[in-house]
Amino acid sequence: MVSTRSLKCEATLKNDEGTSFFDTRTLVAIVLVGLTFIGWQAYMQRKYPDLYNKKAAVTQTAAGVPASPGVNAATGAKDVTGLPAASDGKINSPETPAAEMLTSFTSDNLAFDISSRGMGVKGFKILHYKDREGQTVVLGQIGDQAQALETRLLGHPEPLDFKVEKINPNLFVGHAHSGGMQITKTMDIDPDKYMLTFKVVASGTDEKFLGLTTSLVEELEPAAKKTFLMPQFQKQEFFIETTDSKDRVVFAKEDQQKSWLGVKIASLGSQYFTQAILDRSNIIPEARGLLNHGAKTAGITLQYPVLNRAQDFELNYLAYVGPKSHALLHSIDESLALVVDFGFFNWIGRHILVLLKWLYGLVGNWGLAVIGLTLMVRLLVLPLNIYSYKSMKVMQKLQPQIQALREKYKDDQQKQQQEMMALMKSNKANPLAGCMPVLLQFPIFIALYQVLGNSIELYQAPFGLWIHDLSLKDPFYILPVLMGVTMFVQQKITPNTMDPAQAKVLLMMPLIFTFFMISLPSGLTLYMLVGAVFSVCQQMYFLKQSKA
Repeated sequence: MVSTRSLKCEATLKNDEGTSFFDTRTLVAIVLVGLTFIGWQAYMQRKYPDLYNKKAAVTQTAAGVPASPGVNAATGAKDVTGLPAASDGKINSPETPAAEMLTSFTSDNLAFDISSRGMGVKGFKILHYKDREGQTVVLGQIGDQAQALETRLLGHPEPLDFKVEKINPNLFVGHAHSGGMQITKTMDIDPDKYMLTFKVVASGTDEKFLGLTTSLVEELEPAAKKTFLMPQFQKQEFFIETTDSKDRVVFAKEDQQKSWLGVKIASLGSQYFTQAILDRSNIIPEARGLLNHGAKTAGITLQYPVLNRAQDFELNYLAYVGPKSHALLHSIDESLALVVDFGFFNWIGRHILVLLKWLYGLVGNWGLAVIGLTLMVRLLVLPLNIYSYKSMKVMQKLQPQIQALREKYKDDQQKQQQEMMALMKSNKANPLAGCMPVLLQFPIFIALYQVLGNSIELYQAPFGLWIHDLSLKDPFYILPVLMGVTMFVQQKITPNTMDPAQAKVLLMMPLIFTFFMISLPSGLTLYMLVGAVFSVCQQMYFLKQSKA
């Protein structure tokens, strides 16, 4: 937990006019910087959208490129990909579309229909999860406009027509023809891992064959309201890993269009669920993401161009469609686990989640696991807190001497600083000792902030009493209020050497944190509350020892 004591770091340095370095304005600035850092990623993504891509989308739309997945601007035909036609303006059309045929697949975890249209998937039903309205979670479908994982000819607006055969309960093979090309698509399903492995082979001869595409599609969710003091984890985003970069694009309020080269992973997801394609082909694809608020649709298309017409055209990739389980994604591929956003301190977040799951295995309740994690973190930094408290007590005793030195050398700042440092060194006092515990806790708090806000393990996980879902805010705001009261008590019993004006500004911290936590997941608020209670008990012990 980020203790308010961190803002009471002793500061003896002076500026040229002899005033305290930690004046009221400086202290307020420090508080604001700290809060800004906590909401760093969400704030930056909202405040600085990709303006270049926004302008590119407008320019390309004016030039005749479709602005939305679903409709071709020139012909009015359905076109999820929005990919351009061949250079001569002509494309090799597949045979006349046949009536759609569906082949059902059902397991304990997944249920969906395989369409003959592109051998795409009509709506992945994630059977063990419900949405906020109590309905089974469904991914990868935009009405009847498009289906996830369709196969199309590159440059063509309609999916290929496949004849789908069921080889065994988890293996399906489809065959399609277009001109002189024969396309065979194999789908091997591992329902326990929410994984589909694909192999697509195009053989034959056709000079107008440019390549193939596949895609991910999703409906847009209503944007969650958020402000600086009321952040939200609810979001939808693209995550793309290329051969030389990783790009996470949170959906903006404006239409977006963006392309990536050398794509290894392409995903389209929300806070707790995702669709992702991990490419394993010899042909490195290009990806194109489209976001259209008017049609309430989002999509990513991977296009695989022909590189060598003398060889058969073969694609290999796997798709994951399911919960954002870091452990499950990591078991499939280490890189695929990056789809889960644990923020800047990702490596700390991974270890926190492992520890949290271990504690859950012991106590059988995620709320109790959060409490146990909080106590472990606080015990870890307890030695630093003890050192900090002792140093602050020494600094309090030295205040009369420090003030005397300020008066004595008020016209010689350099000499004043030298004498003050010598005084503190002789008394083994560290003016910045109060900052040490928070420097260690702050990365942990930021990582835990991301873990508790994005982990599927806490999704709809009950704690007890009125907390039925640790991934949602406290419905009665009891935990945030208790946390604010506890932080206020902690401030009142913690000794400090600040002047009265600074102390009054610091009294605003409990109120600020209370408002900040109101809309955050109750699991994170529980962590803050338990940490505040621990700090109060710790401070009472210090005071008792001091009197003794």
